Amino acid sequence: MDITAKLSSNKYFKIIEPFKDIIWFLFLFILFDLIWKLCVHQGVDERVLLVLGNDLTSYTDGICLWTAKAVYWTVHTLFGYSDFKIEGSTIFFDGSLRVDIIWGCTGLKQLFMFLFIMVFYFGPIKKKLWFIPLSLFILLIINILRLAIICIIIKDPYPLWFIPVNEWYNGRTWENTRASYWVFYVDWFNVFHRDVFTWLYYDGVMFVLWLIWEEKINKPFQRLKAKSAINTQEVAE
Repeated sequence: MDITAKLSSNKYFKIIEPFKDIIWFLFLFILFDLIWKLCVHQGVDERVLLVLGNDLTSYTDGICLWTAKAVYWTVHTLFGYSDFKIEGSTIFFDGSLRVDIIWGCTGLKQLFMFLFIMVFYFGPIKKKLWFIPLSLFILLIINILRLAIICIIIKDPYPLWFIPVNEWYNGRTWENTRASYWVFYVDWFNVFHRDVFTWLYYDGVMFVLWLIWEEKINKPFQRLKAKSAINTQEVAE
């Protein structure tokens, strides 16, 4: 009975063995997201950061201000939009939606998530010492570009085709009033801020960084490690 169980276990392992790396990556991804949801919450105001019931919002003021300044420089100086403005951690074009950079806009969750995944993922520790900081820097830059592009997208009024789409997508009812216009304007912003670019940030950039680590660093390291173990065994025999 024990032999049968053992064979069954080995057969199962052989089936999943080719996918063990992606399975471990997804497990770490989901585990972190679960831990984050259990430990980190927003207050009634989305600006409030609660970690295990403690208000840590003030500790994020610095990175919020830095992010706002970085986005402002990108849009105003790098992309050449001279009418783009900044007031504290609020960035905006005249007449458009004012975007307040709060802790949730800074990419903190993604930075901690990628750090968590890489710390517990396979691979040489020495190479993690430079790959992790480099990847976190890349994630920071991508987040700045994400916010900059969103600000440029919402600079002008949303297209007419968005009205019926938003009525379906967010269950809104369009009325030809200023109040209704601004409700749809906020939804237009959130389609990119909370939906499209957030998923690209998670499923795109983070996955690509992991894939680079897996294909260019971890797999060669594991092959070299296995080859070294075989050579050691042959010498011992």
